[in-house]
Amino acid sequence: MVVHTVARTHRLLPSAVSNDTIADAMFQHSKNSHNFKLINKTSVLFNSPHSIKELQQIPSWRQHNITQPYNQLEKLYQHAYPAQQELNMLLESAALASHSQAFLPGIKNQKRAEKKIATELLGNVNKLTDVVRGSVVATNISDLVKAYYYLAQYSDIVRVKNRFDSPAVSGYRDIKVLIRLSNSGLIAEIQLHLEAIAEIKNGEEHDIYEAIQNIERISIIKRRALDDIEKMQIKRLQEKSQALYAKAWQAYTQHFNLAS
Repeated sequence: MVVHTVARTHRLLPSAVSNDTIADAMFQHSKNSHNFKLINKTSVLFNSPHSIKELQQIPSWRQHNITQPYNQLEKLYQHAYPAQQELNMLLESAALASHSQAFLPGIKNQKRAEKKIATELLGNVNKLTDVVRGSVVATNISDLVKAYYYLAQYSDIVRVKNRFDSPAVSGYRDIKVLIRLSNSGLIAEIQLHLEAIAEIKNGEEHDIYEAIQNIERISIIKRRALDDIEKMQIKRLQEKSQALYAKAWQAYTQHFNLAS
């Protein structure tokens, strides 16, 4: 079962509490018995194991025309700081409920944002959806599914991209979620990772990714297609990434096969 958005109230809870305590705390913050039924459903999801099949069956989807409420970069960044705090509270709660870890890097560097707007977004500031961002990293597949279910219950999701169902060309797998924050109205990006895959992304594969991005951006800036040499360079870089990610993913699938 996959649940889309329902409630939007988040609380930063203490670090050493059980799932029952989480449900009790949320009940105190609920407005009516309907919310309490949702909490009971969530508690069941958190206490049940989840499979690779469930992870891969989380559907990719998106709302039409997802944009930020501002088209001036200065104004977007002015509202980004409180929005990041709002997101941090949500991710800390999601990580706590799913026995995972939240990673909170802060808002996107403005110089990087300007470069992305110019090279990828055709100058449209309101299409920059990763100024406010963060990640949840799980050590196993079941906890990763629980983190997604938490977000599906307690945030306003506007897009899901499930790369466990359809991996990137590099072999990289994650779930990318865009949500609309209830207080600020800003779109924020959340990445749900498995630990071993995240370590590769932030380590060995990072330089490979940057090299591919640089090759592709040159062709975009020059308004031309990739030439044969550039295509070959990208292919070789992608093959290196595929080998790294395949090894990491195999460790998770083997663990599941042994446990089942």
